[in-house]
Amino acid sequence: MRPPFFCKWGSVATIENAGGHAKAVRADVAQVSDIARLFATGLDRFGRLDIVVANAGVELVGQPVLEFSEADFDRLFSINTKGAFFTLQYAARHVAENGRIIYVGSSNTAYPLPGRALYGGSKIAPQFLVEVLAKEIGGRGVTVNSILPTATEGAGVFSRGVSSAFREAIGLFRPMKRMGTMDDVANAAEYLAGQLSGFVSGQHLLISGGALA
Repeated sequence: MRPPFFCKWGSVATIENAGGHAKAVRADVAQVSDIARLFATGLDRFGRLDIVVANAGVELVGQPVLEFSEADFDRLFSINTKGAFFTLQYAARHVAENGRIIYVGSSNTAYPLPGRALYGGSKIAPQFLVEVLAKEIGGRGVTVNSILPTATEGAGVFSRGVSSAFREAIGLFRPMKRMGTMDDVANAAEYLAGQLSGFVSGQHLLISGGALA
């Protein structure tokens, strides 16, 4: 696989200063036309796509089943489910032979918790798609896998900080006694995007420090 890549998020300047090539594209993954434009722009800029990471998503936690609204449902499923499905579909259409497709899901799908039915439900459907897609395009040498991060410091609902009570709770049930970091997730993505995982496909890598979720 060639090193140039198409960046859907992050700093173009940071990537280019490190010697890479990047192009940022503003797109709403809830709109299939935007997904199509995203891939068309990447192909036009780089000529081919070797690695696609479907990472876009929104969280809604602490919302009991009796309380979530139709608007909550539509927002989460339009981005987390529809967006992921069509991003993976376009990835399958356009990724190069022996390429890599990675879906970033959630550990909530491995261990359901109260208040997370809507969020976890929106994230579990693309996991099923990962397994099906791995079988459908495996003959091209393309691998399709997912990463299931646990509570990750600096990401999602923890972007604005972590309470001391939550940190204490983490230490009680997580063998490694800490939250995940964005580097932990990035390292897993680097493995699944590289040559060492060339015979790993249709799998879900739980990033949880030894805990169930």
